[in-house]
Amino acid sequence: MCGLPGRTRLLRLVLMMLALVALAQQVRASVAVGEVTLSIGASQIEREGKREPVTKGYGIIPGDTIHTSASGHVHIRFIDGALVSVRPDSMLRVVEYRYDAADPSASLIKFHLETGTVRGISGKAAQAAHDKFRLNTPLVAIGVKGTDFVTQASAKRAVVLVNQGAIVLAPLDNVCRADGFGPCTTSRARELAESMNGMALVYRQAAVEPVLQPVNTLKGAEHIAPALLQERVSQADTATAVADSRSPGPALLDALTPRTKSLTWGRWVTQATAPGDNLTVPFMEALRTGPVTVGDGYYFLFRKENVSNFLSSASSVARFRLQGGAASYREPSNLLSAASIDGGSLSIDFGRNTFSTQLSVTAQSVGTHAVAASGTIDRTTGIFLSNGAAARVAGAVSLDTSEAGYFFSKPVGNGALVGATLWQR
Repeated sequence: MCGLPGRTRLLRLVLMMLALVALAQQVRASVAVGEVTLSIGASQIEREGKREPVTKGYGIIPGDTIHTSASGHVHIRFIDGALVSVRPDSMLRVVEYRYDAADPSASLIKFHLETGTVRGISGKAAQAAHDKFRLNTPLVAIGVKGTDFVTQASAKRAVVLVNQGAIVLAPLDNVCRADGFGPCTTSRARELAESMNGMALVYRQAAVEPVLQPVNTLKGAEHIAPALLQERVSQADTATAVADSRSPGPALLDALTPRTKSLTWGRWVTQATAPGDNLTVPFMEALRTGPVTVGDGYYFLFRKENVSNFLSSASSVARFRLQGGAASYREPSNLLSAASIDGGSLSIDFGRNTFSTQLSVTAQSVGTHAVAASGTIDRTTGIFLSNGAAARVAGAVSLDTSEAGYFFSKPVGNGALVGATLWQR
C-alpha cells in the first residue's frame, strides 16, 4: 500500500507531460503560417533538427525546411493565399512568414532556396509589402512586384523566369546582404518582367552581374524547362492539379518560350537556291514571319513584329553566337560556288549604338578568309550597317534583342564571298 502514493505521483507526472504535449501541438497549430495541400513521393519536413514525412494537411511554421527527393513534390498554401510548389530534389526553408490580415503592408516574408526548383505565386502579403519579401539562394536575392515566378538554384548558378508580374534579382554581396528583406537596389540588380517573353535572368558564380538569356539557350534546358514550366497553379484550384500533370504543361511552356523564331531568311521564289544556301526559305513563306528589314536582292531578312520591343531600353553589350549561315563565292563571271562558314562572333553595344563582327569563310577556289566589319546600329529600327570598305554588312536585331541576322559581301580576288548569318544571344 505504501507504493501507491509514488505510483500516483508518477501517473500525475505522465498525465501532465501528455497535457503539455497536447498544448504544444495546439500552440504549433495556432502559429502555422501554411498548410501542405499536396505531397507526392518521398519528402520530409525538418523542424528543430528533426525530420518527419510530409503529408497533406501538415502545418508549416517559420523555421521549417522542406526536403524533396528525386520523386518528391510538395505544394503549400500560405495564410495570405500565396502558393509555393517545391519541385523534386529541392531544399526550401521558410525563414520568416508574418502576415497581419488587418495590415497586410506590415507583412514580412523570407524564403531560402538552398538547392533545386520552386515556383511561387504571391499572396496578399507580398502584394501589399513588396519591400519586405525576399527569396534568397546561395548566390542571389530576389524581390517581387506581385508575381508568379520560378527559381532554380545551386551553388554555382541561379535562374529565374517570370510568368506574371516582375522580379528584381541582385547578387549577394556586402551591400545586398542575405539577412536583409525586400529587393536589393544595387548597381548589379536587374529586373525581369512578364513582358520579356521567353527570357530568363541568369547569374553565375563569380560573374559581375546577372544576364538576360533566352530560355531555350540555357545549358541543360531540356531538363530545366520541364521542371520549371510543367505546372499550372492557380489561386482558385489551390495548386492541387499540378502534380496530376506528370508531363510538361504546354500552356505555361508556350507562355515563357518563343513559339517561332523572330528572324527568318527568305529568298525570291523565282530564283533557284544558291549553292551553299541551306538557310533560306521561299520569299512568300518567309513573309509569314513579318516584314522585311534588310536585303540584297537574293537574301531578305524578315522580322516578327508582334513581340515585346526592348530596343529603346537596351543599354548593355550583347554577345551573340552563330546559329546558322549560308555562303557562296561569286566568280567574276557571276557564277556561284558553295562556300562554308567555319565560325564567328558578333557583339552589339546598345549603349554606344555600335557593333562588330567577324566570320571565317572558306571556298574551294580561294581558300579561307576572314570577314570582319564594324559599324553602327539604329536603336529605333534595330538595323545595323557596316562603315568600312573591306567588307559590307547589313543586318537587323529582333525586337526583343534575342536574335540577330545579317548578310555580308567581301571582295576576294576578282570575285566576292557572299552570304547570310543568323545569331542568337
